[in-house]
Amino acid sequence: ISALVSPMTTIVSRAAQPSNFFDTIRRGCADVAAMARHVKIRYDLIPAYADQLPARPPVNVLDTNHHFIGKDEETASYILALDAINFGSGYELHLVAEGWKLIDHSIYFTISTMLAARYRDRGPFTARDMENFTPADAVSLLGLGKGRYSDEFALLCAQSLSETGRMITGDFSGSFMGLVNGAGGRVENLVRVLIKMHHFNDAHRYRGRMVAFYKRAQITAADLHLAFGKKGRELFVDIDQLTMFPDNGVAHVFHTDGILEYTPALAARIAAGDEIPSGSEEEVEIRACALHAVELIAAHKGMKAMDIDHILWHRSVEDKRYRELFSHRTLSRFY
Repeated sequence: ISALVSPMTTIVSRAAQPSNFFDTIRRGCADVAAMARHVKIRYDLIPAYADQLPARPPVNVLDTNHHFIGKDEETASYILALDAINFGSGYELHLVAEGWKLIDHSIYFTISTMLAARYRDRGPFTARDMENFTPADAVSLLGLGKGRYSDEFALLCAQSLSETGRMITGDFSGSFMGLVNGAGGRVENLVRVLIKMHHFNDAHRYRGRMVAFYKRAQITAADLHLAFGKKGRELFVDIDQLTMFPDNGVAHVFHTDGILEYTPALAARIAAGDEIPSGSEEEVEIRACALHAVELIAAHKGMKAMDIDHILWHRSVEDKRYRELFSHRTLSRFY
């Protein structure tokens, strides 16, 4: 890999010389990509691959069919609640086997749509509602089935919502817009607040160093920006600083399309549906290499990393070519 790193990493100068919070994430993932033992980026294929991608994200990003947009406080509550339970991709097949019904082939669309229905029918969660949210509430809200994995997922959802509610109550007097406005128009400030919570602190040790992804904290900022953009308000002046949101979807598209190559052993485990443990060397490499590849594509096209993420993630759930193959499965509270 090292012979291919230099010419391509020069494209993305921000990753080469960290100057802010998000550049440190980029540098960490670039370093993992350079050292990776299980995953290889096909740097030689990236320019042509980037050229065939559209120049803008899909029009249905944060669409109102699957999401809720209301008054400012309601909208902020919805996005914070959504991204408090926006994880569980590794649980998806288990939950379906235990009786859960997916909406539009996606655990994310299922969660976002059911939560939106709750907000329309019964009103938004208050911070106290989140604090007091229980596993039984999660089962009822999401229509989960019965079984070990449903119980485990419901517990994680309840813990994450409760933690978010406590933060909003304790630090922002119960106001979701207090959190939003307190960021002062900068995503870095918002993300730094969110990652203080256990369920958002998405950083892992890899070969003696810490590698951060902060997927859920970053996607919360992006979702707030998109939701308020639909209301004609731009929340953050530095939205372009966000990285992609490293989960299993974009990595799966990259692997299927040949941008990421896995060792035969890793590829066989994923194809068999085996669990790739959270924080393992293989799992960190998959996520880090996907993030670094998105950075290179974004730099090549002159686009935001989050827009490349949206293009590729929507392919992962809307194009049956990708749905017919296993993505890597990790039981994680981070994605």
